[in-house]
Amino acid sequence: MKGRPDLQGSLELDAHITVTAAKLFIEHGYEGVSMEQVAVAAGAGKQSLYRRYPNKKAMFREVFTNFLMKDVMERYAEQLAMLTAARSEPAGDSLEQLREIAKMVFDFTLERETVEVFRLFVGERNRFPELKIEIRRMIEIVEDEIMQHIRLAQSAGLIREAPDEHAARGFMALLSEGPLARALLELPSMETSAARDRYFDGAWNVFTDAVRARR
Repeated sequence: MKGRPDLQGSLELDAHITVTAAKLFIEHGYEGVSMEQVAVAAGAGKQSLYRRYPNKKAMFREVFTNFLMKDVMERYAEQLAMLTAARSEPAGDSLEQLREIAKMVFDFTLERETVEVFRLFVGERNRFPELKIEIRRMIEIVEDEIMQHIRLAQSAGLIREAPDEHAARGFMALLSEGPLARALLELPSMETSAARDRYFDGAWNVFTDAVRARR
């Protein structure tokens, strides 16, 4: 006789439902997904689904905030940690370190998973305005990391003193906002690694030409 699943089984079902719902929302958007579709795709009964989420809106908020955005931030933290660990000389050229972190942010922005989350957010931001908080938090974390490296380069005399917020925001626009917009629009300029590298090199040159210290 089957009863309710044990704790481990319940946690596994939670994770499976969340992953399934996330995939469906990314593929079809909020309007294109129903609770019944999630239940069928996850191989779970509707009662199991409604015990976890009272309605589709609650499910979407949970999936976006505590699964998709959490995954984005964990991937960012992991890539940042790997980059930091790979540096043989942590106290080396601060301008080169800024370039490394900038390239990591640029590549991270254009990863398929990151673009998918932003596409879903753009499509549903009016229905769920509270999700802007999660997006802003992520952008602030990345901007803070860029700003930290800008200040190091300034302290080393490699970048001239300038209004911090203007430097960070302008550079972030070059690194992520423009490329992300092009990726969301599926424009061909970011399709190949060579094209992306050319774009990044151009953005980096624009930034350094504007802020490099004159000696």
